[in-house]
Amino acid sequence: MDDTPVLDVQGLSVDIATRSGRLHAVRDVSFAVRRGETLCIVGESGCGKSITSLSIMGLLPTAATRRARALRFLGEDLETATASRVNALRGDRMAMIFQEPMTALNPAYTIGDQLTEHYIFHRRSSAQEARERAVMLLEKVGIAGASQRLGQYPHQLSGGLRQRVMIAMALMCGPDLLIADEPSTALDVTIQAQILRLLADLQRELGIAMVLITHDLGVVARIADRVAVMYAGQIVEEGPVAPLFGQPRHPYTQGLMRCIPVPGKTPPGGTLGTIPGVVPALFGELHGCAFRDRCEYAAPSCASAIPLRRDEGSHRWRCVLEPGERTS
Repeated sequence: MDDTPVLDVQGLSVDIATRSGRLHAVRDVSFAVRRGETLCIVGESGCGKSITSLSIMGLLPTAATRRARALRFLGEDLETATASRVNALRGDRMAMIFQEPMTALNPAYTIGDQLTEHYIFHRRSSAQEARERAVMLLEKVGIAGASQRLGQYPHQLSGGLRQRVMIAMALMCGPDLLIADEPSTALDVTIQAQILRLLADLQRELGIAMVLITHDLGVVARIADRVAVMYAGQIVEEGPVAPLFGQPRHPYTQGLMRCIPVPGKTPPGGTLGTIPGVVPALFGELHGCAFRDRCEYAAPSCASAIPLRRDEGSHRWRCVLEPGERTS
């Protein structure tokens, strides 16, 4: 695997202007993803996962403000790039699979029109060339009768087929970076497994750097190389999937793990773990650990600056306490 990051995010923050004040939706987020690597960003709903992905793609709403120390894609800083340059990269070298395939496709246009439009724009190709590539990619993502599907409208396809069309659309220009935002949401379990297997196979075959946004830790265990756990707009823990699942360091990650039933250990009808309390409001000045009001290990020092700790590998987490210092 190439050690040079395809995407390098340093100190990314996003604020959103609301009637209640400025919402600090994403706070000082840093991570990198390399060619052929899958980074999963996980966390409960509202933690900032989707806003992070939209900010990278330059698709934030007008009320949102993005800032970062650096936001580099293939060595180019997107933070200082012009809008026209970002538009040239988006859909071409960097692509995104959006949530909810039921609504992400335009109901007024055929599948073929939506697949070929940005390929013709970015590649200056003929309509015939774009159509041939669309058919090839629809076949690659497992859609039978691909040439006939081009003339159909989204409402004529099942949810699973629409999700496959979204994947094919993202791959039309052969991107270096693919961001998949909850790609299996609203699909039944069987189709979910097919979509995830398809993404993993395509990622290995094409060597794409992939960022997968999800709240499903089962999905993460099957597909991720690295995991970043988000809470209240901030990455609280990041590392390779096996160490992070085997020895989670941050109390929030530990709480998430206790919420998952373990085959052979959790009895049928048994009680799963819970995380008490609620996520804090991210308005005004924010200090210390956002998880401290819900944490069983909370101490007065948790209201101060939180150090970023690392083990001997690449596993890192934000906590004032070393793992051995924690007592229930």
